[in-house]
Amino acid sequence: MERSSSFDFDTFVNTELNASQKEAVEHIEGALLVIAGAGSGKTRVITARIVNLLERQQVHPAQIIALTFTNKAAKEMKERIAGFLHNKQGIPFVGTFHGYCLYLLKQNTHLLPFDSFSIIDEDDKRSILNTILKKTPLYKKQTAQQLSYHISLIKNQCAHPDQGFSTGDNRMIQELVQEYEKEKLKSKSFDFDDLLLEAVKLFDNKEFQEAHHNQVRHILVDEYQDTNIIQDSLLKKMTLSGKTRAVDSVCVVGDEDQSIYSWRGATVDNIIHFTKDFKDAKYIKIEQNYRSKQPILHTANKVIAHNFNRNEKKLWSDQTGRDCVRMLRCFSGYQEADIIARLCKLLHGQKKLASTALLYRTHVQSRALEEALIKQGIPYHLVGGIRFYERKEIKDILAYLRLIINPYDRVAFTRAINCPLRGLGDVFVEQFTALWDAQPLLDFKGVAALMLADIQTSKKESLQKFVNLFEGLTHLSRAPETITKFLHSIEYIEFLKKSHETQEAQERQANVKEFLNAAHFFALQGKASLGQLLDEVSLLQEHTETDENSESSVTLMTLHAAKGLEFNTVIIPGLEEGLFPSSRSTLNPAQLEEERRLLYVGITRARSRLLLTYARYRQTYGQMEEAYPSRFIKEIPQDSCRTEDASSWNPYDISNYLAAWFGIASAHPEAVTFRAFTPPPTVITAQPATKISFKKHQTVKHLSFGIGIVTSIEEQPTKTVVTVQFKTGTKKLDGKFVQPL
Repeated sequence: MERSSSFDFDTFVNTELNASQKEAVEHIEGALLVIAGAGSGKTRVITARIVNLLERQQVHPAQIIALTFTNKAAKEMKERIAGFLHNKQGIPFVGTFHGYCLYLLKQNTHLLPFDSFSIIDEDDKRSILNTILKKTPLYKKQTAQQLSYHISLIKNQCAHPDQGFSTGDNRMIQELVQEYEKEKLKSKSFDFDDLLLEAVKLFDNKEFQEAHHNQVRHILVDEYQDTNIIQDSLLKKMTLSGKTRAVDSVCVVGDEDQSIYSWRGATVDNIIHFTKDFKDAKYIKIEQNYRSKQPILHTANKVIAHNFNRNEKKLWSDQTGRDCVRMLRCFSGYQEADIIARLCKLLHGQKKLASTALLYRTHVQSRALEEALIKQGIPYHLVGGIRFYERKEIKDILAYLRLIINPYDRVAFTRAINCPLRGLGDVFVEQFTALWDAQPLLDFKGVAALMLADIQTSKKESLQKFVNLFEGLTHLSRAPETITKFLHSIEYIEFLKKSHETQEAQERQANVKEFLNAAHFFALQGKASLGQLLDEVSLLQEHTETDENSESSVTLMTLHAAKGLEFNTVIIPGLEEGLFPSSRSTLNPAQLEEERRLLYVGITRARSRLLLTYARYRQTYGQMEEAYPSRFIKEIPQDSCRTEDASSWNPYDISNYLAAWFGIASAHPEAVTFRAFTPPPTVITAQPATKISFKKHQTVKHLSFGIGIVTSIEEQPTKTVVTVQFKTGTKKLDGKFVQPL
């Protein structure tokens, strides 16, 4: 978008904008909702609209505000605007919601509870919360991280600070939140969430609101589908006087079909209801896509059309193409990973790997993919996550296993001894290490024996229990059973639940489960012992030392992380019930729509080719369990997506098939005939492959009845029936409609 000084803005508008883009840029007066589909040039429209106001309408820069969600987006916009203006005049404020709110507060400290204030970051916030928690019985049940997340969510869902922060019926949490607010007040501090709340409160002052309305006449908001309740409230304060528009123009740009952050507090209803909140709002759809070939867009349109809470639109492109979308039914998750790795190998040989991405629903899926890529010698770059065997929870378990193989391993001992916490702190570890230095010929058990003779009773018991964990275990012990034993003995899953907020704890638990699956998989390959497992892991770790910035590596990331990016080839694995859509979303229509939007985002990342895969079986705790095709599969149009059953293919079949699709000469040119495969009907009501087990007195959640306690469990031939005590009374329910908490 940056142009030389000879490039005329009028020429740009008339020659490089399509009709819808031009209409959005030249709209001057009133409220405007711009629904900009994926790849439709959204940033171009916003920046050109700002330049149009400055150059053609002679609006002063101080009268324009553009709000974004990231500093990166703001930087890109400012650079594009500057490229048009050629430094002839100042650039308006273009920045994040938080950045603009901080600016307002700094300029109006006389309206705040104190004349000056400081901003506490996340570490400071957790430190305050940790101090508060230590004074309560919740210290061992709730972490500062969990409470911090909870407080942020509460504040983001609050339209005005005077409403108070509702924490439901939990009085203890309510008291903790109140204590936290008191501590901030004492130190004259705000956290990041307060910036928005306090800015909204400024507008309660009529003089301030009128002055702001007079000063700022044009407001733009990018990615409006990602706004939360407090951000939407702020926009209304900035633009409305009562229910009447008080500024010259307010323009929001976004795409409700790409709203995928409800877990962060974003609400898609803001963009859906914009035309109701602003009665004079004009509505412009930008549907021409400049990224993808038409068959890919056709696939995306058909999928997202099944959502109800949206503004109808259809992406289209003048980039025609044929046979751009394929779907493969695989026998297992391991064959799926092997097929994907073989495709990457073909693309690597053609130097086309750099613009290839594997987009999965959850990080836990990366394990099998990483191992398959390593086996094929394919460099890969993991975005927004950590390589599977480098994740903390995996390294924690590996530390225990390494101590069995090598009881002299000090690094493993230091990691394992206080994970989970067992009352042996840093001072104890220092003393233990000093004694080990003095007795270098002893292993950790020998040093522990010396320590046991000279420590306090509480620490003695904890150390003895730790040593006992390793009794009777050797490098020949079977890995799956040993890992299971440690997980149970040290209560590691409970430790994860207590140490992290709910979503993160669930992700870490899934990684632990996947590690156990890996142990079972290696065992099936004749590598069942601890020694063999650790050898395999070491080899995998050795081969992952690749250059992540290499231009020849494939990109691995979650679908959430892929938003805003694009690739020539996109591969989306794991289209199965319980995996994608996730098991948690199947009970909630709103969450299910968000899962579909997530698939839509993944599809629209692809420029030229899209491969979708799913498996007939997935491994769970050593057992290959049947997986059900995702309900989304039947929504994918067969006229643009060729589906085939690869479950019986051998490696030569796979390579030939993929090479033929991409027009690459195969190393095994013998003819193979592939027939189209019609996917079996999706069983919408099918339970995920992993059966949910319940315990008496367990806390559960039901979509209609809310939170309850399990009072009894009845195992029937085809289902589990649970009796649950809710506030509204006792209910007897099919277990598939109840979610454990």
